[in-house]
Amino acid sequence: MLNNLHEVAKWGKVLAILGFVLSAFTLLFGMFMQGFAKAPALEESAANVGLSGFTVVVYAFVALVYFFPSLYLFSFSSRMQQGVQERNRQQVQRAITKLKILFKFLAIMMGLFLLLFGASLVMLVTGVSELQV
Repeated sequence: MLNNLHEVAKWGKVLAILGFVLSAFTLLFGMFMQGFAKAPALEESAANVGLSGFTVVVYAFVALVYFFPSLYLFSFSSRMQQGVQERNRQQVQRAITKLKILFKFLAIMMGLFLLLFGASLVMLVTGVSELQV
């Protein structure tokens, strides 16, 4: 059982590091898009596609939202690896607490995304029915 927990912790750490990298790339891409929108030659076409100062805010928010689950997963993985190696029950318990926080965060985010999806679906159906009248 300890081998399995150690293996889970190693893979969790890999996923957490990839999550950190993805968060950084998302933020950098948002800044790149902002720079792209401000280029004089492309300013008018960028406005036509909807690029604005709000773009960086959206990308920064997405990067931040993705950063926290990665942080909780990294914390879980580090504590679990340490707890298994030292055979320390308290450390393993702390790791499981971090995993519980991760699951709560993900459940809240899923609920919010489903709510936003439902609201946009209602707006779409309402908008379509108004166009047909």
